[in-house]
Amino acid sequence: MLFAAGSASAVAALLVLRFSWARPGRSWLLNAAGWLLLATSVAAGSAVAGAWGISVVALWAMGAAFVLLAVAAWKSPPARRKASSRRAGMLPEAGEPLRLGGRVTTFLLIVLGAMISSIALAITTRWLALLMGASEGNANVLALFAAPLGWTILAFLIPMTNGRRRQLAILSIPIATAIPAFVTGSPL
Repeated sequence: MLFAAGSASAVAALLVLRFSWARPGRSWLLNAAGWLLLATSVAAGSAVAGAWGISVVALWAMGAAFVLLAVAAWKSPPARRKASSRRAGMLPEAGEPLRLGGRVTTFLLIVLGAMISSIALAITTRWLALLMGASEGNANVLALFAAPLGWTILAFLIPMTNGRRRQLAILSIPIATAIPAFVTGSPL
């Protein structure tokens, strides 16, 4: 019963929040009620089945959100103006240079440079974890977490940064942090 109440509370929370956010003036009372219902559903799911219970009530909340957003999208009026036919800087306009060298360089910086930098970041993370007394297994897990996270952040930063010098500086920072691990002979 508690699990069913938690699931119902998750759906009710989304209904209350959607109702509150659709009003011209926001009601702090309705917002608080919606968030309280959502917190109640999480507490009920946790009490019944721990993390698994929280996951299930979260699925009910996400399902309710999907339905509410689908209905809102279905009812929304079409746009008044036509969408642009030009893709966001993907290809140059007629007569503009291709800048093929710059595009290939950016690609290589993101793929190879960011990969090497993220591996260096993982080595640094593992080395620091071992220095702080973590076990081999925990240090390895931290390194395996740091590599894709670092690559994701670097793959975002590089195209958003103006100038090759700044891009190279961003890529060199994780590599420089890995130097002490190599100097001390830390096992990889």
